[in-house]
Amino acid sequence: MKVGIGSIREIRGGAVSFEGSLAIDFGQLGIDVVGPVNVRGTVTNTGEGFLVQASVDLEYRADCARCLEPITRQETVLISEEFTSDRESADTGTLFYFSGDFIVLDECIREQVMLSIPMKILCSDDCRGICPECGRNLNQGPCSCLPPNSNPQLSKLKTLLSTEGGGTNGKS
Repeated sequence: MKVGIGSIREIRGGAVSFEGSLAIDFGQLGIDVVGPVNVRGTVTNTGEGFLVQASVDLEYRADCARCLEPITRQETVLISEEFTSDRESADTGTLFYFSGDFIVLDECIREQVMLSIPMKILCSDDCRGICPECGRNLNQGPCSCLPPNSNPQLSKLKTLLSTEGGGTNGKS
């Protein structure tokens, strides 16, 4: 997505509005963006660079990290980034570089959207996940497997911990 800044390049405080859409692919992350990513905002000449303030609306599909059920989410990402035509300033990593009379927003938008999506996408905060033994979705009810803490090989240890003092007679 390109925004023309030629009309405000020499006007400190000048601003230009923009609106459009672009495609973003997060396939390598297991996230499918549904439809276009809609962007609207303004570019303002700060005198030392150009401040881009935008709102990005998108919808994406992913699998819950615990129960593996497919979910669809809508996000609105607010962006406030500064662009500069000074390559040395941009190399510090805090500013984006541009040249000419256009600012290309694709990298900035992709970066900010990626940072806004949770690392662990859940269908709900209280998702119980799946049983590690049988694979049943525990949100739909319990399974008949043994609880993970009931290893029969460790059952003798439970009797040791249940006696007072820790000894077999409860006095040591």
